[in-house]
Amino acid sequence: MKIPDELVIFGRTYRVLEVSPIHVSEGVLGLASYREGAIYLDPSLDAALGLNTIWHEALYIAQQDVLGTSDEAQARWLALFVHNFLIHNPAILGCYLSCMSSDPDSLDPPDEDYHQTEKESPITNL
Repeated sequence: MKIPDELVIFGRTYRVLEVSPIHVSEGVLGLASYREGAIYLDPSLDAALGLNTIWHEALYIAQQDVLGTSDEAQARWLALFVHNFLIHNPAILGCYLSCMSSDPDSLDPPDEDYHQTEKESPITNL
């Protein structure tokens, strides 16, 4: 699974690093370190669990940044929602990639796998 080396959350860059073997042996899938600016991830996770864990840790950081506190259960459920939403709605990624392009005249998705016809998509002419 190839996860980016860095993620930006609310304008701050977080390095994505491997959790220590001790944490892995204790069953820790990931950790967020707000102070260190790092997200630690178990490198042995499959793609689905790894991505869900990244969402979980990113949401955990967002809670800390916005609320000054975090809620483990809330981060878990929000991460599961986002992960499943993206898995079951892959065309939304193409929409983001094309609509947020640095070239405002380029609204074509970068990959045909993300293309939807006007009939299939409730959002047209973005």
